[in-house]
Parts: sequence; structure tokens; C-alpha cells
Amino acid sequence: MTAPGLPARVPYFSVVIEGQDITPWVAAVQVVEDDRLADSTTITVNDPRMIYTDALMEGCVAEIDLGYAEPGQHALLLRALITKVEVTYPENGVAQVKIKGEDKSIEMGLAEKKKNWTSTTVNAIVRKIGEPYHFADIVASLQPDPRVARENQDAKTDLAFLQDLARKHTAKCFVELNEDDQEVLYFIPDRRILHLNRADKLVLRYRQGPGSNLMTFSPAFDASYIDRVKEVNDIDDTGQAVNTPPQPSVDVFIWPLAADLSSRAKRADLDRINALYEVGVRAREKLQQELAAPRPTTGRVAASQQTLDDETGALESRRLGMSATGTTVGSIWMRAKCNVSITGVHERFAGDWYVTSVTHTIDTSGYKTDFKAVR
Repeated sequence: MTAPGLPARVPYFSVVIEGQDITPWVAAVQVVEDDRLADSTTITVNDPRMIYTDALMEGCVAEIDLGYAEPGQHALLLRALITKVEVTYPENGVAQVKIKGEDKSIEMGLAEKKKNWTSTTVNAIVRKIGEPYHFADIVASLQPDPRVARENQDAKTDLAFLQDLARKHTAKCFVELNEDDQEVLYFIPDRRILHLNRADKLVLRYRQGPGSNLMTFSPAFDASYIDRVKEVNDIDDTGQAVNTPPQPSVDVFIWPLAADLSSRAKRADLDRINALYEVGVRAREKLQQELAAPRPTTGRVAASQQTLDDETGALESRRLGMSATGTTVGSIWMRAKCNVSITGVHERFAGDWYVTSVTHTIDTSGYKTDFKAVR
């Protein structure tokens, strides 16, 4: 899929299963990256002669390379364990196979385990769990490294347990290919995500002439995306007082009115816009202060002041409360866990966004990239 005004480019993909190139069989391929879930793929194969399906089996490994046909414009995006093969026999008589798989992290999600982790740290738990799965590297780098007096892995898979730990400590746990196309297990705080090896920040342009690459964009204010510190004032396991550390004041995001507004709006409309803007600034500041304020916590509290400090220090707040979805011209440089800059939209939604999920799709319509983002 090519945006109007851009030169035509030829989409490229390659699908190899256990060393066998099945690209000529493939009608469509989709790769989904998510900042909290296993990356996944769906490979669609039409089987009109009923010859392919019996050879496509769960448990095999598929490698998906996609992008554009020019040199340096396609890359291996995912090495996936095939976990599901779905077949549809439609009324038109052409059987269709959908091959679904997830990245190497899914190997940690195949068996439930019972284990008590005591007198250790979060980073140590991550490394110990990851070792048997033979990742090329394990990057567990919470700083400070939260101490664990006791953590119960009660009938949870290693993957589910690590994801629970990540949510608790405001971190992300995921698998990603390194420069040598080998799988690396990451367990890193939210604030370090953007320091991963990424291309320069992408600029997505909406309706800005021949260079436009943002096809659709749907942003919104969403209070559920505002991180709030859990405020604790209680007694720890030893009877000592514990308190949430002081937090910096909330940054309230207020955008300016467009510089050229007076040349585009009628006088009567301009007066109304300015009046609404002045009232809206005060109302928004009040609302956002209330939404971002620490919330009291009752029930289970920290085992110690150090544990509370560690967990609070891990927070990387997203206090603007905005979420968005969009579609761009297909790009392998558009990745989950990166920042993009949006231009050509209203001032309130222009600027940097953090990408939480990306879906690359190549089919008969061409190559497009759908994404979700927050800030």
C-alpha cells in the first residue's frame, strides 16, 4: 500500500518453515508486535488443490522476513513457534490455511509450575527462569533491583509469572531479535524501553504533500492511560512505618493554539475559540491534577520501606492520558516500544507518541502498518 504522491514500491516477504521456503504458497502474512505480549504471526495459505495443509504442522519454527524489495528495506522481523493451524473449507471450494505462531517467549508459557522464590531479587529470578530456554542473552536490569522476601509462583507458567512480575514492578518482559537475529529475553523498566536499539525517531506526516506517510490517525484523551502512584502510609512486616516517597509535581500538558489560526478562522469563530481555549486550559489543568494525583492504597502493603522505594522508583508515568490508533504506509522501521513524532494534526495531538503495538500486513492490497500508541 503506497500513499498518494509517493513512488510505487514493491512489497517483499519471505516465509521459511524449518528451512523450507514456502513463500510461493503464501497469500498474506501478518506480524504483530506488542510491548507486553508475545510477538505473533498469522500466515495465510490458499490450498485449492488440497496439497499443502497436511505438511504444515504445529511445533515447527517459521521465520518471517518482510518489507520492500529494495536492498536494506526488508528484515527478519520474527522467528515464531507455530502453535495453531486453522483450516477453513468455504462454500467456494478453496481450502484456506491460517498458520499462527508466537515468538520464543511462548516456550515459557507451555507448562505450569509451582515454586516459592525467597531471599532473592527480581533480576535474579528473571535470569534463573530464562536460563533453561537458551536465549542468546538475558537482559534483566531493574535499578535498583527490588528485593524479594517471598514470591509464590503458584501453578503459573514461567511466562505468566514473569509478566506478573513486570506489571508489579512497572517493567516490560519480552523477547526480541538482536543484530545477529538471535532471541534475547528482556526484563527492563518502562523508562529504559526507548534506549533499545531503534532507528532514528520516525516522523509520521498526515496530509502534508508528497512526503505524507500517515494514512489514518485516531487519537483520544483516555484517563485509563494515566499512571498513578499508589500512596502508602502504613506499617510494614516488622512494625515500622512505611510511606510512599515524595513525588514530583504533575506536568499538565497544554498545547498552544495554531499560529496561523487567525488566517483560517472567521472573526466570530476566532473569538469563540479563544474564549473556549482560556476556559478549557483552567478546566483541563484542574482535571489532570486530580486524575494524576496519588491514590490511597489499602490492604496488602510493602514488606519494607526499601521495597516501597524500589517499586515507586520503577514508575515511568504516562500522565498525558492520550491513546491513539493509526495506519501508515508499510514500514519495517515502525516497531513496538519506539517513539514516533506525529505532524499535520491538531496541536493537542501533535508531537511524540510511544508505540505500544504494531501490526505489519502484506496481502493483495500491498503493505501497510497499523499501530497503537499512548502518551
